[in-house]
This record gives sequence, C-alpha cells and structure tokens, in this order.
Amino acid sequence: MNSVHISDDTLRQASGITAVFGRLFMFVLISVALFSPPSAVAEWPNDKPIKIVIPFGPGGFDTYVRTLAPALEEILGAVVVPENVPGAGGRIGANRVYRARPDGYTIGIWNMPGMSMPAVVGEKVRYDLHSLSWIAQLSFDHYALAVKADSPIKTFEQLCKLARPATFAAQGGFTETASIATVITMAELGCPYKLITGYQSSGQATLAVMRGDVDARFNPLGSLLPYVSSGDIRLLLTFERQSSIPGVPSVVELGHEEFENFGLRRVIAGPPGLPDDIRARLSNAFLEAMQSERLTEWSLKSNNPFSPLDDAATAAQMDRVMRFYDGYGALLRKEFKGK
Repeated sequence: MNSVHISDDTLRQASGITAVFGRLFMFVLISVALFSPPSAVAEWPNDKPIKIVIPFGPGGFDTYVRTLAPALEEILGAVVVPENVPGAGGRIGANRVYRARPDGYTIGIWNMPGMSMPAVVGEKVRYDLHSLSWIAQLSFDHYALAVKADSPIKTFEQLCKLARPATFAAQGGFTETASIATVITMAELGCPYKLITGYQSSGQATLAVMRGDVDARFNPLGSLLPYVSSGDIRLLLTFERQSSIPGVPSVVELGHEEFENFGLRRVIAGPPGLPDDIRARLSNAFLEAMQSERLTEWSLKSNNPFSPLDDAATAAQMDRVMRFYDGYGALLRKEFKGK
C-alpha cells in the first residue's frame, strides 16, 4: 500500500490559511450586523404618534376613526391621533396624506368612490388614487333609494314613469357619491330625473325627502335606516346583492347586477411607497381591532357595520371600483357639463 506523508510545515500552513479565512468570515458577519440597516418593522412604530387624517368634519368617517383609535394604540403600542382636515370635498385632507412621507406615521381614511369622482368627471386633482398604499377597508355600506313615508310612489317603476322628471336630493355637489349614483342609475335605465344638489349635510338632504321637497334620495342604507325606523321615509330599492330589508327588492333582483357596486366604502390608505412590512403591520392592526369583542359589540349597537378587508384585498377591490366608475366617465361628463 502506498502512503502519503504530510509534513509538519504543510500542516502549519494549512492551519494558518484556515485561521485567516475564519477571521475574515467573522469580520464579514460582524460588519453586516453593525452596518446593515435594521428592518423597518423592528423600529416601527417608535415614540412618534401615528396620525390618521380624516378629510371631513364630524360624521361617519370621524366616528369610525375615533372609535378604532384606542384599540389601535393597544395593538401597535403607539399613540394614534385622529386629525380632522376638512375642506374642498375632502381634497385638502387627501392631499395631506398623499404628500406625506411614506413612513407609516401619516395615513388617512378615504371616501370611496367619492374621492375618485373629481378625476372621473375631468377635474384636476393633486393625488393619484392608483398609486396610494391601500391598508384596509373598514366598511362598505350599500346604497338604497328612499321616498317619503306617505309618498304615492310605491315602486321604482312608478318613480321612473312619473309624468315629469323625478326629483332627487343630494348633499354637496355633483361629484358626491349620492349624485353619481343618481345620475348613473336614472340615465342608464332611461328614467327622466332632476338632481338638486347643495344641501349642507346628509341629514338636510334626507329632510328634503321627508318634507316632500323632492321625490326621492339615494344614500347609504345605514344612514337611511334610522329614518325608516322612525316612520319618516320608506325604501323603494336597495343596492345589495340580496336585499336585507323585508319587502324591499334589490337592484340585482331587478336584473341590474352591475349596480351592486354603488355604496360608500370607508378605506384606510397611506401615501405612495409605504414599505410593505409597515403596510402589513398596519393592515393587521386594523383587522384585529375590528374583530375585537368590544368593537364588534359597538358595531352592532350603533348600526355602524364593519366590512374588513386586508391590504391586498382592499387594493384589488379599489381597482375594481375605480374601473367601474371610470367606465361611466363619458356619461358623467356629459351629464355634469356646465354644472
């Protein structure tokens, strides 16, 4: 048998080389540990408060955010500050969020599709909804159509076939969600109508129906139900897939499934470029808060329903919503021209 002899010098050289490479490897590991930036989630949130911009004054959007804020503080371990920034139909607050640093410390609640309407009808805005960092959907309140409780109009067909254009009340201007729902529904179904805008609040527009100043009103179902319970108004139609109100048909049951998209969505989003890990952590916090026992009880008692969606599902849903309304852009621009 042949044998191989390795000298002591060779062994010492090999050991030295191994030691050198070992020290070099440890140096690389230490350098990575010292100089690599920590993950965003590891240091977020720190002692800086998280602002949730509400682009409206007191009302439904404000109520949702202020109710969720304490639960979010417990989950995230950070101070959460609701901040009302009203004006210009929500655009001032929207611009504040859109221009914020994408660090997770400034996010906002968005009225969808309301905030998409100015661009759909050709108005210039300073924010791009397609580039927002969508975080979570809080609620989706389907629209419904209401008339005065003692109105002689008993069905949508009767409303459509009046001897004159049916009159509708809507708060705000022509780009408000209720105005859009009115125009698309009535124009697409070939029903003569007249839209009366400028009411200062949702309550004032509903009061116009109760007084008989107008024939009807489109509005989120949840906002109309208290007036139904008090006997002041009556529902003709809901925009749910299957009506939740006994004796009231849904628009889908009447053969118009496409109108199921009509509704008010309260959605949380941050500025463009929000890191994925921070967005996911915020999304999880909102979902955990909405599913807590305390807020579930509040939702049921206050008739403020949650319709939770995480960040990915919200982004997909917002894409569908914007494509739906973009498809009616030409109709809306024609109807609102000069108004």
